[in-house]
Amino acid sequence: MLNRTFTLAMNGLDPIKIEVEVDARQGTPNFLVIGLPDRAVDEARERISAALLNCDIHLKARRTVVNLAPADVKKTSCSVELAIAIGLLKLYEEILINTDDTVFFGELSLDGEVKAIRGALPLVIAARHLGFKKVVLPAANSDEVSVISGIDLHPIVHLQQYLNFARENKPLPKITTQEFVPDEDRPYLLDFADIVSQQEAKRALEIAAAGGHNILLIGPPGAGKSMMAKALVSILPPLTERESLEVTAIYSICGENKSKLIRQRPFRSPHHTISQVGIIGGSSQLLPGEISLSHRGILFLDEFPEFSRSVLEALRQPLEDGLVTISRASGQVTYPAVFTLVAAANPCPCGFAGSLHRHCVCSDQFMARYRKKLSGPILDRIDMKIWVKEVEIKKLSQENNEAREKSAQIRQRVIKAREIQRRRLTGSKYITNSELLSKDVKKLCHLTPSAQDILEKAAQKFDLSARSYFKTIQVAQTIADLTAAAKIDSQHLAEALQYRGE
Repeated sequence: MLNRTFTLAMNGLDPIKIEVEVDARQGTPNFLVIGLPDRAVDEARERISAALLNCDIHLKARRTVVNLAPADVKKTSCSVELAIAIGLLKLYEEILINTDDTVFFGELSLDGEVKAIRGALPLVIAARHLGFKKVVLPAANSDEVSVISGIDLHPIVHLQQYLNFARENKPLPKITTQEFVPDEDRPYLLDFADIVSQQEAKRALEIAAAGGHNILLIGPPGAGKSMMAKALVSILPPLTERESLEVTAIYSICGENKSKLIRQRPFRSPHHTISQVGIIGGSSQLLPGEISLSHRGILFLDEFPEFSRSVLEALRQPLEDGLVTISRASGQVTYPAVFTLVAAANPCPCGFAGSLHRHCVCSDQFMARYRKKLSGPILDRIDMKIWVKEVEIKKLSQENNEAREKSAQIRQRVIKAREIQRRRLTGSKYITNSELLSKDVKKLCHLTPSAQDILEKAAQKFDLSARSYFKTIQVAQTIADLTAAAKIDSQHLAEALQYRGE
């Protein structure tokens, strides 16, 4: 008699409902899994057989066929093993209850233990969306899904627990929905109070944090570019529940979150030798790359011109759209990639062009070749460019960091600016000013007549592109939000133009 259970698979962040059909018939005793399983799923036969045996359930000497439908979708995750095991238990009439409203996730060990899976959070959210009432999942994934409401979540440690529930009506554990608590008081490795001088750069980073703007830091070695980029996370507002779920879903698919809900903004800093697949994503499993792992956080690219041309050019579309679509022979997936790009570069190959203390030895030819590494389209997509000056040695010992403004104080201004943006962008999919399209900028960002006049004159004088024109308005809007101004005035716009570096 045919029996059916349900599980889900993920194609990127898109769910696919999987019907696990289990049937037995006369013939040579065998256990077959069909429906385009990959090697990992095909090997699940041995794990499931051993797990059932350790629960005193012996596979019958029949030709047992497990079909994973739809058959045209490749199944690559071991999370289907629990659903297959439950289907076999129903086939052998060890379980007589109706499981049509339940979806099962879990990998089985040889002794029947239910092990943690990748992608638990997006799978549970998808199960709720598809109308399932219950989810049975590994207990190790409990923390990751604890904030999900509207569906009963039953964490189990061993297959025997579900057998005891089905046979003897012993209650299953149930996850109590937890209220989301932002991570507001976490100590940071670097504080803005640790940064000596660099007031202009710190002001630019505050604006970048408030509006989610991409920023390029240019300066000689040792000026503090990397230090400031790493300190930037200390002034970012805490993740909201929506943002936390988005970030956790991405990390869960990669298996990088250790089955916990992520409450801290990501900070990714790949080496300049990274490949295009590493930055964008891909591989045979179509996993997300660094730009998606930086979603709602910071992607720091130190030594920006040293990254390969193909890697830098691959950033164009994600910087513009906030999405990355990966197409390979094995399929196509789309991941979110709304991140703040923080890039750091030396002004020349030797690093000392414009230095007050060191002499630049680069020829004009070397300088031209170095600058050509960064194409016009990439630079056009960077909202702010700031020169980081050298710090005088005497200031390093004379200045008292107790007198400098701490990250906590700056973060409060950033949070207030973000709240103003939230109210303005209510009803849209956007969170920060940097995400706005040009049509939204026209509708939501209002300039005073004097500011509009300055912008038009600057656009003509500096030959601003259409993208630069609107990015200038976006940065000016963030500056206005930091002062809680109702409109963008000439002062806000003048400061925004200063950061274009045209």
